[in-house]
Amino acid sequence: MMKLNKIIISVFFLLALSSFQTAVLGQMINGKVIDNKQQPIDGVTIILQAIDSTYVGASISDTDGIFTLKSQLKEYRLIIQHILYEAKQITGKGNNIGIIQLQSKDYALDEVVIRAERPFVKIENGCLGYNLAILTQNQLVNNAYEALAKLPGVQEDRGSLTLAGAGKLTVILNGKPTTMDAGQLETLLRNTSVNRVEKAEIMYSTPPEYHIRGAAINIVLKHSNDYSFQGEVSADYKNQYFNSGGVNGNFRLSTPKMAFDVIYGVNDVKNMEYIELDSKHTLKDKLYCITQNEQLRSKYWNHNLRTAFEYNFNDKSNINIAYTGSYTPDQYNNSQTTGNYQTSNVDKYMDIQMHNITLQYHSKFELDLGGDYTHYTSNNNQKLCANYQDESQNSFSMIGGQRIDRYSIYVDQKQTLSKDWNLGYGASYRFAKDRDFQTYNEVTGNIQTRNTYSNLKEQTTSFYISLNKNYTTGTFLSVSASGEYYIIGNYQKWAIYPQASLTYLKTPKHMFQFSLSTDKTYPNYWDMQSSVSYLNGYTELWGTTGLKPMTNYNLNGSYIWNQKYIFNLFFTHTSNYFTQAAYQSTDRLALIYKNTNWNYMQIWGANIILPFKVGNWLDSRLTLVGMQMHQRCDAFFDIPFNRKKWVFSGMLENTFKVNKNLSFELIGNVQTPVIQGTFDIESIFNLTTGLKWNFANDKFSLSTRCNDIFDTGMPATKVRFKGQNLNMNSGFYSRAFTIHFNYRFGGYKKKEIKKIDTSRFGH
Repeated sequence: MMKLNKIIISVFFLLALSSFQTAVLGQMINGKVIDNKQQPIDGVTIILQAIDSTYVGASISDTDGIFTLKSQLKEYRLIIQHILYEAKQITGKGNNIGIIQLQSKDYALDEVVIRAERPFVKIENGCLGYNLAILTQNQLVNNAYEALAKLPGVQEDRGSLTLAGAGKLTVILNGKPTTMDAGQLETLLRNTSVNRVEKAEIMYSTPPEYHIRGAAINIVLKHSNDYSFQGEVSADYKNQYFNSGGVNGNFRLSTPKMAFDVIYGVNDVKNMEYIELDSKHTLKDKLYCITQNEQLRSKYWNHNLRTAFEYNFNDKSNINIAYTGSYTPDQYNNSQTTGNYQTSNVDKYMDIQMHNITLQYHSKFELDLGGDYTHYTSNNNQKLCANYQDESQNSFSMIGGQRIDRYSIYVDQKQTLSKDWNLGYGASYRFAKDRDFQTYNEVTGNIQTRNTYSNLKEQTTSFYISLNKNYTTGTFLSVSASGEYYIIGNYQKWAIYPQASLTYLKTPKHMFQFSLSTDKTYPNYWDMQSSVSYLNGYTELWGTTGLKPMTNYNLNGSYIWNQKYIFNLFFTHTSNYFTQAAYQSTDRLALIYKNTNWNYMQIWGANIILPFKVGNWLDSRLTLVGMQMHQRCDAFFDIPFNRKKWVFSGMLENTFKVNKNLSFELIGNVQTPVIQGTFDIESIFNLTTGLKWNFANDKFSLSTRCNDIFDTGMPATKVRFKGQNLNMNSGFYSRAFTIHFNYRFGGYKKKEIKKIDTSRFGH
């Protein structure tokens, strides 16, 4: 295997050296087109002429309103045209024309005025493309992560994003893999301004060149096109039992050749959870009624930093290097439990750091090379003291830690074949080393403790080949197959993952999309350890050695009418599905949480997304989902289950526009009861309202939000299954009030400097 690794790395660097070359181009004319609301206009035609009206070239503005033209002219004329705006003609010198503002126009036909509406969604190469800045311009979003939750079909469910009709959703940045996990990427996006995002692409069947499988959202950040210095600073306040908040800064300096980004945020995080538990625990034919109330507190400062540098060799070749760091020193977690069986106190102190470096290179030969490295450390000290009603006591001190080093490299190549077919192929390699340990001391009482140490090594080698074609009718077809060789410990596995996607454009108003995808999800490193963590004197969290990865198969079909209304059918089947579930032990009085591989989790259903507007004052979107869940596990302790459940959910999002600077938001979300293994999860209802005010020519904005007004967004759960009897209610302190203040600055443009005449100087 080491020989294979050396071959892959050697090929990677040979390709990098052979393709690292640049081309010398002529003068590039740059500019940006905006409307009278200072918003970028995409799809504007810019015609370049000499002063004598001789045609030289043409360009089209992108989603950010940016355009570039190649020219050797010292003086030139530009003609700017768009069907929805008044045409404009300007003359210029040099390579930067600056900002061009167009005035909108109406088409009047016998007292009938036709106004064009920006498409809600675009299909590009099989992806559903959304302009986040336009989609959320009047909505209460304060960062890129919150903007993702506003995408059609996307919801945030207890800290993670889900996509209706998809088994698992992965968020990626700039179309390339990262060794950062989902939580670390979420932290980065929460500290990234939505104005830094060029677009978001939703893919139900992600092409293999992204080096992930299944459904994904690709966040594309804006690239350098002109001379500018811009940025924003913001401050947040949050009240959710505790008062907390933070500050954040985003800064970007760019030229046509290069750009430098810095993002820094610091947050004072304070959380409180309150859980009521009622456990009727049967042990040796005797029933114990255990009630307890648990308060979970956490307090810490979290620092996040991202710096990125990109350099454009020409308009088709660029290199990008980025560092992302997250630091949480002196995190304090406390759990206090009272009840009729035991009272306990747990203090936990943690120090967490994450460092990630990413390097990406794109050449004009459609060759992509890159890699990244993540180093993660976590140190924790924990003390538990539990006093029981029979006057016995359990206590211990524990020192634990985790060290993770993950490396990845990839190479991708695209080629154009005959008859407009496109061929793609590539390979990637990932290596991870995880070291975990737990050491107990000062142990008293009847408690089972065991010192553990593990040193896991994980290797994933994958390769793929894909074919796709864009037909002139608008139809797009893509088929691919990925091979993967996976090693962890003594476990080795070869697997093939086929994928297919078809987009059929009958007319611009009637589009169909079909996809097939397969995916595999691996458990967290900590979940695969044999360790036991004690949450209090009654509740324990077990690791699971030999936990298998789960494999997901997903079928999806969508009909998009009028580029706005989305109708979707989906089917997912996940074998070896795993998730945490509770079990009342039959050996002793202990409530055990453990990940277990199920036979399968199966879901099929439909969702509908209906955006609608009322005049210029109301912008709404209705999302409806109906599905059947089928869950089966024959090896869940001594109580196997095979359960089915119909589930329905609906969300109505409303934005009320008072004027161009002031808007209100009202969002309602409801979900019927669901199941999770032996758990029955009750229905939930969440009502959120907010206000957003832009002022000083949109340089300043102030927003407030009250989330989960009625404190009904966290469901109560229960177990009534084969002798297991448990009630849990964590629906406390979910209401949150936030204030966000933001200041944007920018607009610096390089000025043309008059050259000094030196023609008569020198010898």
